[in-house]
Amino acid sequence: MKHILFLIAVLFSTVFFGQNTYQFGITDGNDFYSTSKCLTPKIAYGRLHFELVTGSIENIESTTLSVQLESSKSYKFSSYESFQHLDFLNWLKEYKAFKDFDKIYFNLVITLKNGIKKEQTLIVCLEEIITRSVTTENTKKKKFIEIPISFATDRKEVKTKEVNNRFGGNRGELKYGTCVVSVPYNHQLGEIERPSYWKLEFSEDVEKHVVLQSLKLQDKETYFQKMAKRIAKNGKSTFLFVHGYNVSFADAARRTAQITFDLKFDGEAVFYSWPSQASTAGYTIDEANIEWAQHNMKNYLKDYLTKSGATDVYLVAHSMGNRGLTKALIELITENPPLKNKITEIILAAPDIDADVFKRDIAPKMVKKIQKPITLYVSSDDLALVASRKVHGNKRAGDAGEGVVIVRGVETIDASGVDTSFLSHSYFATTSTIIADILDLMKSGKRAADRETLERISKENVEYWKVKQNKN
Repeated sequence: MKHILFLIAVLFSTVFFGQNTYQFGITDGNDFYSTSKCLTPKIAYGRLHFELVTGSIENIESTTLSVQLESSKSYKFSSYESFQHLDFLNWLKEYKAFKDFDKIYFNLVITLKNGIKKEQTLIVCLEEIITRSVTTENTKKKKFIEIPISFATDRKEVKTKEVNNRFGGNRGELKYGTCVVSVPYNHQLGEIERPSYWKLEFSEDVEKHVVLQSLKLQDKETYFQKMAKRIAKNGKSTFLFVHGYNVSFADAARRTAQITFDLKFDGEAVFYSWPSQASTAGYTIDEANIEWAQHNMKNYLKDYLTKSGATDVYLVAHSMGNRGLTKALIELITENPPLKNKITEIILAAPDIDADVFKRDIAPKMVKKIQKPITLYVSSDDLALVASRKVHGNKRAGDAGEGVVIVRGVETIDASGVDTSFLSHSYFATTSTIIADILDLMKSGKRAADRETLERISKENVEYWKVKQNKN
């Protein structure tokens, strides 16, 4: 059917533009490949060839062909027939085309026997096939799971081949793409396994560590088209994670993969990375940048909610990332009220927001305008928020040290006592009890009163929930 539609399109082009049109297509005999039908590592490359679909082959004197990913990654042929002599799949793999590029360009120059030259450029999309399954390479015992993740970022791109440093802490234009993060088969719940000097580990090992494997930028249209296609195949469920202060792009990617793995999430995992400095000393810069990123975040949320095709959308923010997400959401839903129906749940983890501002200005507006379940995780053990309180002179919304923040329409979960790490700030993603609670919330849709991981706390005419302590 696709073959027939392609020929109909070419026939229409011939009638419309005139009989002197010469059009080639690239095909494996079954499908023609284009911006809507992508090349993947799985097609039959031995049968891939160029086929003249418009014009007469007898009128062609000669042709030249160049194949290009970018200026430094190209291949030239003396004729289009010579293309079949190239081991094209290995050429694509050599340049990591499926991982690093979104499109490939085929430039044809056709010289007719009357001396007239015609040019044609075929643009074909590239699609990497990633499955979330244990991978064994070359029959060795290197086992890991590859998790594909979509991202949006308004960090400025750095021209480097090192994938971990591709985006820095400077502000940039909003960009879209996908990345692949591997998680070791022996991964421990709540951990982001990284090289440790104490263990004499000086480089990443996919068998031991969570590794950002590859990153590919995409144009906006392609990005959302492919996202919608994947979501349609995987149950129409997705979550968007917005990271907090002192987080690099690579850190955000690894955290998203860890959350995806630990929550056993089968839908589309997405993260938004704003230009955090990834430095404890960069706190005030991060504050300025999350405010600056709010506009971009709002625009991204609008596209994400309208173009992804998802029916279950979970929005998750951590720490300072809550400032951007909450304000962007309020502004977006104020301008586009029907978009609230796209949202399933909002999870605010350890928000570094002024508690009074949150209770008076932010939470009531979210409850009124969005009208969707909102879960707030707080803790009295969160030393990062204790430090933020000292810096700002006011209590933070995620800090339960001087009383739990309670807002009508928001389910507050007190996670005090569940995290024994140094700062106890990332407990939402690192402790088994909170992971279990979020998993129950997302899988079953149960409210706090019905989740077995929680117990009701009622005092001084307020009600909230506390995570049950693990007594083992």
